[in-house]
Amino acid sequence: MSNKVDRDSFRIFRTRDGRYLAESPHILKNAKAGEEITDMLVVMQDGVSVQDKKRALPVASDGITSSLEVCGVIGVIELVYAQYLVVATARTLAATLQSHKIWRITAASLLPIGTGNDNQLIRQKKVDETTLAKYTLDQELLQSISQIANSGHLYYSTTYDITHSVQHNYLKSSGKAQKTVIDDRYFFTKHLAGPLLKAGQAAAPWVMNVICGFAGTIDMNVKLPLELEHNEEVVRPYKLTLISRLNRRRVGTRYVRRGLDFDGNTANNVEMEQIVYHEDFHTFKGLSTYIQVRGSVPSIWGQELDLRYRPELLIADINKPKVWTSIKKHYDDLRHQYIGEKAVKEGGADIGKVVCVNLLDVTGFEGRLTKVYEETIRRFADEKVSYEEFPINKWCKNRNFRNMEILMDRVRDRLVNSGWFIAEGEVGDLHVTKLQTGLARVSCLDSLDRTNLTCSIFARYMLPYQVQSITAELPAVESGINGVIASDMRDPVALMRKSLEPFTSPFTNLWADSGDAVSLLYAGTGALKADVTRTGKKTLTGSLTDGINSLTRYYLNNFVDGRRQDAYDLWTGKAVPEQINKLVETEGVKRAQRVSKPYIAKGQGVLGRIIPGFVIDQVEPLLQTATEYARATVKGSDTDAHARWRSAHIDGQGNPRSFFGLILSTVKLYAPGQISGVLEFLVALVVFFYLIVLARVFHIQGQLVVNRPKLSVEYRNIYDLLD
Repeated sequence: MSNKVDRDSFRIFRTRDGRYLAESPHILKNAKAGEEITDMLVVMQDGVSVQDKKRALPVASDGITSSLEVCGVIGVIELVYAQYLVVATARTLAATLQSHKIWRITAASLLPIGTGNDNQLIRQKKVDETTLAKYTLDQELLQSISQIANSGHLYYSTTYDITHSVQHNYLKSSGKAQKTVIDDRYFFTKHLAGPLLKAGQAAAPWVMNVICGFAGTIDMNVKLPLELEHNEEVVRPYKLTLISRLNRRRVGTRYVRRGLDFDGNTANNVEMEQIVYHEDFHTFKGLSTYIQVRGSVPSIWGQELDLRYRPELLIADINKPKVWTSIKKHYDDLRHQYIGEKAVKEGGADIGKVVCVNLLDVTGFEGRLTKVYEETIRRFADEKVSYEEFPINKWCKNRNFRNMEILMDRVRDRLVNSGWFIAEGEVGDLHVTKLQTGLARVSCLDSLDRTNLTCSIFARYMLPYQVQSITAELPAVESGINGVIASDMRDPVALMRKSLEPFTSPFTNLWADSGDAVSLLYAGTGALKADVTRTGKKTLTGSLTDGINSLTRYYLNNFVDGRRQDAYDLWTGKAVPEQINKLVETEGVKRAQRVSKPYIAKGQGVLGRIIPGFVIDQVEPLLQTATEYARATVKGSDTDAHARWRSAHIDGQGNPRSFFGLILSTVKLYAPGQISGVLEFLVALVVFFYLIVLARVFHIQGQLVVNRPKLSVEYRNIYDLLD
């Protein structure tokens, strides 16, 4: 047993030479007077190391310039100009897993490493343009990176690795993973933690295994369905924890990341783990988990943003070797992750299956994707990967969501036969009696709204099996050698299902909260159909909320998501170096010129002293844009011959080439970067529809108007792969 305990917070010191020194996040248990952990994490431009306090602290009395109280070191991120230490500065308890606490990061800071990274740089008269370009570009990128760090969607535990499911942690620690692939795909801050991991075991105390997604816990005081004398009742308190983990390998925004990459990773891939255990887990040691996954349709496809509400579907030909290789990798990976092991019981029967549930329409706009999905399953031709088609928009039209029972009737045997994880003991030291050997893979167009509703229904159906399996007083749920429930003419957990009915509301709210979190990460708003997930029916308020969220998504996807995608790519290490250099040479240089040669310098000259600073901030970009347009007109604008989209008014980089293009660019300058209130929503709508009108009137292609990501090239050659 360790003689160390976690601190709620610890200090980080900045030295005059630009280093950061972090105290140990632990203290000694039962420490004697003067006894302490003297190791410090040292972060500098050359890397990360662990040193004794005496060696790490500067000798000079003024060697420490500042200090900050933090609750964790997330990692180091390298932007264009400098490196930044990312630290969590506030947290709140989000969930529990037996004795382990799961924390939600509610505030974070990005601290520049090294010297010369503050605002003094832009005041220097002799600073070269490239350096200034990198610095000014960093300031914009920092805003987007900071939004991820402060999103409220990052979670961690200091005592348990939540980047893996309980079953995967068990298989990994026990060495019993015969065929299961267990990797770091859900370790969302792996790229940032790279310098700490490179420093070796000595830096391990500071490494935070952070997930992106959701974690929450609800209490259930369940009246057990027991027949006792004198009408006695036994009420047993349970806890249900839901953990949703976003796969970092293909993180992105709604229209920028669709389908698979060429390594078989799917967009918006989330693993959802429903964990049930006793509140008094020391006395009642049972624990059960149930896992599902969601992810984009498993093929190479995408949509090019062009101001349309539904951009054209670009679907690659699956018969092309590069495309099929990606699809096969994806299905093989699903098998290796979730159905590699045989059941613990049933004589070691190999009974698990992947159930691919497709919620798309079979006709109309989504029909082409459904046909491709069907063809991938048919061609993969593996009995362990089954397919179920259920077009929700058809079956549940006119708000008739009771028809979701039709889907349950089709898949219930496969869900139950795939099993759920059952163990006794405390996580980290479990005696396992049953493995989950299959799972449901659920998807729709965005894998958000319809998908979350369906996943919550599957989870609710499986919950009684989980609770009954860890309750010794209740009969075990028996299954035969082939995994088929022995009595398939009735619901073997019907009494427990009824006992759990009082907890329907907190259960569905928990799943709706998870769905909102995933939707915010991918689409920028909460989930649609959340009222159906929460209450089981469509409401007028829910319909109005869905309408507002749909319009908000429409705006954000076209004018904000490019910047968000750049931040995701930097965060996960996916940014392409050549695109970074190109961005410095274009946007960076432009920003540097604006900073070094402002039309109205704050606090200088007559105008700079008279006009308020916030007004200058709004007017300066307009003056600079107009001047750049005038210069380009005199010099002759670059024809951008290699660009896919061209216009007489806007070039391939989004720069104005005509007076009408200048008007459109000016309107874009004042488009809100986020929507967090009614006023911003109304301004965004006005700006958006004005831009649409301008684009239509002057025949400007929508692709030239929208905000596209600049640091990665998604599907560079997808047009060569279309069917």
